Amino acid sequence: MPLLSIALLLAASFALGALPLTRWAVRLLGGKDLRRLGTGNVGVSAAFIHGGKLAGIAAVLAEIARGILPVLAGRFWFPDSPAIAIALLIPLVAARYAIARGGGVTNAVWGLLVFSPPVAVSSGIWGLLVWGLARRWWQKGDRARLFASRGGCLCTPIWVWVWRQSVPELLAAAGLGVLLAAINLSQGDDMALSKSEQLFSLDDSLDAGICGEKAAKLSQLKRAGFNVPSGWILASLKEEGSSAADFVADVTDGRNKKEGSSAADFVADGRKQKEGSSAASNVRDLTDVKNKKIARGNKGKSDRLSISNSVIHNLKAKIPNRIIVRSSAAGEDGDTSSAAGQYQTIGPVLTEAELLDAINRCCQSYWSSEAVAYRHQRQLPDTQMAVLIQPYIEGKVAGVMFSRNPLDGGSQIIIEALPGGAESVVGGQVTPVHLEIDFSTPETLEHNLSELEISSIIDKQIIAELVKQAQAIEAFFHGIPQDIEWSWDGEKVWILQSRPITNLQPFWTRTIAAEVIPGAIRPLTWSINRPLTCGVWGEIFRVVLGEKAAHLNFNETATLLGSHAYFNATLLGEIFRMMGLPEQGLEFLLRGQKMGKPPLGKILPSLPGLWRLVQRERALNADFAGDRSSIFLPALQSLLKEEGSSATDYVADLTDVQMFGNEQCTGFNGLMLREEREKYQYLSQLLDKSEQIQEWLKPITYYNILGPIGLAIRKAIFRVDDEWLDNENAPEIASVRALQQLADKLREVAIYQSGENVSAADLALIFAESPALQADFEKWLDLYGYLSEVGTDIAVPTWREQPETYRKLLVTMAQKPAVPNLAATGKLSLTFAQKWRLNKCQERATVKNQISEIYARLLAHLRWTFLEIESCGLEMQVFEEPGDIFYLEFAEIQQWIRSGASVCFQETIRLRRDRLLMDRDRQIPPVVYGNLLPNSRQRSIDPATSATGIMQGIPASIGCVEGFVKICRSVTTELGENAIAVVPYTDAGWAPLLLGAKAIVAEVGGQLSHGAIVAREYKIPAVMNIAEATTRFRDGQKVRVDGYLGTVELLE
Repeated sequence: MPLLSIALLLAASFALGALPLTRWAVRLLGGKDLRRLGTGNVGVSAAFIHGGKLAGIAAVLAEIARGILPVLAGRFWFPDSPAIAIALLIPLVAARYAIARGGGVTNAVWGLLVFSPPVAVSSGIWGLLVWGLARRWWQKGDRARLFASRGGCLCTPIWVWVWRQSVPELLAAAGLGVLLAAINLSQGDDMALSKSEQLFSLDDSLDAGICGEKAAKLSQLKRAGFNVPSGWILASLKEEGSSAADFVADVTDGRNKKEGSSAADFVADGRKQKEGSSAASNVRDLTDVKNKKIARGNKGKSDRLSISNSVIHNLKAKIPNRIIVRSSAAGEDGDTSSAAGQYQTIGPVLTEAELLDAINRCCQSYWSSEAVAYRHQRQLPDTQMAVLIQPYIEGKVAGVMFSRNPLDGGSQIIIEALPGGAESVVGGQVTPVHLEIDFSTPETLEHNLSELEISSIIDKQIIAELVKQAQAIEAFFHGIPQDIEWSWDGEKVWILQSRPITNLQPFWTRTIAAEVIPGAIRPLTWSINRPLTCGVWGEIFRVVLGEKAAHLNFNETATLLGSHAYFNATLLGEIFRMMGLPEQGLEFLLRGQKMGKPPLGKILPSLPGLWRLVQRERALNADFAGDRSSIFLPALQSLLKEEGSSATDYVADLTDVQMFGNEQCTGFNGLMLREEREKYQYLSQLLDKSEQIQEWLKPITYYNILGPIGLAIRKAIFRVDDEWLDNENAPEIASVRALQQLADKLREVAIYQSGENVSAADLALIFAESPALQADFEKWLDLYGYLSEVGTDIAVPTWREQPETYRKLLVTMAQKPAVPNLAATGKLSLTFAQKWRLNKCQERATVKNQISEIYARLLAHLRWTFLEIESCGLEMQVFEEPGDIFYLEFAEIQQWIRSGASVCFQETIRLRRDRLLMDRDRQIPPVVYGNLLPNSRQRSIDPATSATGIMQGIPASIGCVEGFVKICRSVTTELGENAIAVVPYTDAGWAPLLLGAKAIVAEVGGQLSHGAIVAREYKIPAVMNIAEATTRFRDGQKVRVDGYLGTVELLE
């Protein structure tokens, strides 16, 4: 019976030792597999080095418990035979080494501590003494530490005899000590490895700062399921005690030539750019200085890296066949610098000696003259080189592909391919196959793939797979265009490298910008709006980021491309990352997709800044109320008061105080000179007024940006539907409601005079003959005349400037009765909880509408001020026709008026007008890569070529109707019966037009856009965000609009 119990305990101890507890802990808490890292040991030291503190602590606790359990079991079951407790540690340590791939030292130490504290403490003290003596013999600390560890294991039996004086215990301890020493001799040292080089796997999440961008990106792709060859990375490779100067001596030693690689590596060589003579001269002096240092202090130093044999052996064991060694330096394959061709790739490598030599040569290429010059020119710091070791792919076809046209970011995938291995490329006798596949629409992509000419080296199936991979990889990297190296081995396509196309930066997006500043924009509007908008966004981001925002240039937040506004998605993406927002933030900007939830660990550092922004948002109502009474209302009152003064009044006032007022001017020339001086004096007064209005616009722009953001957040938190909100005071709603009331009054008068059947002509005649109705209309125009089609564009005429359009609209509205608004009349049936949630948002919605009104009024006054300046310019023949002033930038107007010199803007205005007319008719892409608009092609929907004829947009107002398309590029467009209004955008000024539509389709906008609000208010089905709708549809086409599904279906 005792023998059976002992056997069971020994088996249980072996089974306990075989459990991969440390591996599980590191995998769970660190996300890494220790078997693929470092020396391959799955021990406590490796857990700390590769898995981090949390994983290391968890591994220590697990191994402590594993070492203690067998000892406690032995003492419990055999209290009279303590040697069994020590003996149980032997199978545990053996299984720990043979199966769980650990050393077992932690188990043995804690097991002995529980068994006999004096023995464990004495062994530990002895080990420390041996370590101290060994360090005096060997300068290298790692060797001394290993010697001390083995000495401590072997001396344990002696201390067992000293303290226990038991032969069975002595024999058990001797067996345990010898086993531990043998394991220690056979295993690699992860602690030594951490001091010279670290081994990582592409299967793990990699830090680009340690392993380089190349390896980090390949790791992301591999873990996402792409066909990436396995690989291991040696990081922090640098000769011990050396500096940059130690490697410069190798700049001209002729060892920078590649001796072999996969086909794709050599295709990449064909695209590498050599630095010019100026680049070489930039580093010549640097090289000379460093070589002098080497000559003085580094003579005789080996130029080879100190890489342990265990690492090389471990790498060769992981890749038994041919190997390729590739650079993965910090700064290589980055977002703004590729370092293409600056560092070496070496392969195929066969033996361990060749592998060590290849790693050395790859690292030394970091200090070649070309690489040093490249970093110097791009102001990149000298950091470190990591090396990527992978299996050598025997490619039958290999090459490079771009996920977008690298010239202008157009919708073409570019593929270059070549047959065979490296030999055909090195010979220079084979020109790569060049393919361009348009993927602007799925139909175009399918057509291009079917029409491709069959190549002798690459068939259509491989091309289709490459296209699929290119699109998938670009989508994986959040829409950033990629430069991809690939190889086909006869069975599958392998991805060897992926990096951003650096010249297609920054990325510009119409997301958000299309609603903030829609349509084609004239220079004067942009020169005023850009500093206002960018300045406010910069202020908001500085609140959140604090000192981290010091290096950001917020003036680059927006730009004009093709006369349309774009936001800098690259800059905003960087800001999102700094704020800890999810990486899907860039996809939100580039593709309009949902952003997702931010990871808690990344957003924690930004919580203080976000809290500061929350405090500002919470105080917005009170701050706005104070500024409204102290700044905005007095400003508007002063502007209205000034409106009563004519140009003559201004001149009269000015001539009373001008410094040349007593000057005697005689003759015609004197009168002309005096008149010109008076005009410039008046222009200066108007310019001062425009500058003052822009000063008032700065704070209201801040409120106009933060207010809607706060409302959107509150609506999301309290789950308030748009239909619940009462937007009675919104300018676009209040103006239409007031006009509708006037239309109802006109309708009542007409019915009273002519009966129920009243025609439009009758209504127009009755209105013309009614002074009271005309007076009411003038009051309405005075009250809401500041509105326009585009509230943010001062180049667009206001309602007050085109009264005839709204007289016609009044007559049109009088032909049909008004639609009641349930929210305004209080007939919405809401529960108590819903009303409480609504109250949390309604006040902010009311304040938001007040902000919008003040913002629009100030912009209208700014427009009228520039019109007055233009009127003077027309008299002075500075301008040729009305509207010319909006083709100048504000700085140009300032310079003209302040200088008082004679100017000629006609040619500049003509060129800019022609450019604007051309940009209005072109298709504007939602995303632009780089600073050039891609070549666009006009296209419209053709039922014969469209598979379903259904386009998906954003549902904005429910309802399903059929009607006929009417393209509306201006609010003055006449809508017929059953008209589906297709508009480029919707703003407050579009509200009257949209009321006459059976349904609304907009190119841009969302559920919170002006058009969506108006559509919901008047129960008009609406779909937003149908790209290029005004060019893809044609007048008269019959369509079905489903505002619930957000679809537009072409019926003919």
